[in-house]
Amino acid sequence: MLDGASSLVSPRILEVLKFLCEELRDTNVKWVLAGSLSLALQGVAVEPKDIDVLTDRRGAFETNRVLKKYEVKKVEYSQTDKISSYLGVFEIDDIKVEVMGDYKEREDEKWISLSRRLRTPKIVEIDGFKIPVSPLEDQLMSYKRSKRPKDAEKVERIRKHL
Repeated sequence: MLDGASSLVSPRILEVLKFLCEELRDTNVKWVLAGSLSLALQGVAVEPKDIDVLTDRRGAFETNRVLKKYEVKKVEYSQTDKISSYLGVFEIDDIKVEVMGDYKEREDEKWISLSRRLRTPKIVEIDGFKIPVSPLEDQLMSYKRSKRPKDAEKVERIRKHL
């Protein structure tokens, strides 16, 4: 099923991930995993605590409709000095799921869209489920851009893995 570092993914997170796949299967939502779960599923030694889903604006609202009964914070536009997206938060079996539509990161004075990840996801298969994940090289760039101290370790682990 999973190898080495990916065995750090809790069975509960995997079950919620499979549930998400089933719920989104019959929709037209284009989505891709990001964050630590995406890293772990690609063999990077991190222990995910939640699920981060990237999609487009329409996909964020459609996912909100599909996951309505798990809604903690409905999808709405959110912007900080470093990121902007249509953000929604859900909780499924005590696992936090963040859905981010039309996600952009700021680098200096320009905004960088992550929508390309929806067009060219890497696919990881788990128990017959095809999971779209953000390529490690793309995630490395995002973690570097964030310049958050907590992301420095992820940058090193991704570099080591690559």
